[in-house]
Amino acid sequence: MKLRNINRGLVLGGVLALGVVCYTAYDNNQFKTSKPEIEQTMRDYIADLTSANVGSSDKLKSQLTDFVDKHYTDYTTSDNEYASSKSGLLDEINQAEVATQGGDITSAEYDIKEMSINKSGADGAKVTMIYNVCYDVSKGDPTFLTTNGISTMTSGNYTNSDNYEPSTSSYKAIFSYENAEFYLLRTSDGWKIATSSDYGYGEDYSFDDNNSDSVADESKAESEIVPDSSLAESSDSAENTDSEGADSVE
Repeated sequence: MKLRNINRGLVLGGVLALGVVCYTAYDNNQFKTSKPEIEQTMRDYIADLTSANVGSSDKLKSQLTDFVDKHYTDYTTSDNEYASSKSGLLDEINQAEVATQGGDITSAEYDIKEMSINKSGADGAKVTMIYNVCYDVSKGDPTFLTTNGISTMTSGNYTNSDNYEPSTSSYKAIFSYENAEFYLLRTSDGWKIATSSDYGYGEDYSFDDNNSDSVADESKAESEIVPDSSLAESSDSAENTDSEGADSVE
């Protein structure tokens, strides 16, 4: 009798284990089919982020608010204190003094270098990305939105010429994001971003010779890099490298 009970337990345990294996395989396969959609979501995100930063300062807040509402979903359960959520970004945009920035971004182009997509949890995905953005600035130091929140350009720190005048000198601002990270959730409206962050970026400025005799400083400013240990991911991953030219926004 005891032997029968033991055998029955082993059979039930085996069936349960087989069920877990089958479900895991099914879940992983379903995620693989979602990767093209996730990749396109991220490409649209970078394109729209770049576009939202272009334009006059009086329209910037509404453009950035629309961008966040479109691409982010409400999310409050995050162990990553350095990541930005929808509510946090909207608060920053609302409090930003964009009307007094003294200059506008007139056009921009972006270039996605690398993208990695990994499964994270039951209905989540973790995306890491390397990309560059080049902004054409009319003058001054505009406010702009990054994956980590509102930032302000610091062009005056990157010229070694006494002729540089922030109020009149136009220039190009180049930002290199080497470790941008996103946590996405599957929603009824498709994949949306729950949190986003970047753990360090390069910042360079190239000044217009027609308006200034200044020469861009070759040095780079890098924000503090903070290691991330908050988002779990599966071993199922994909590397996607962008081989196309830079995309422009005007």
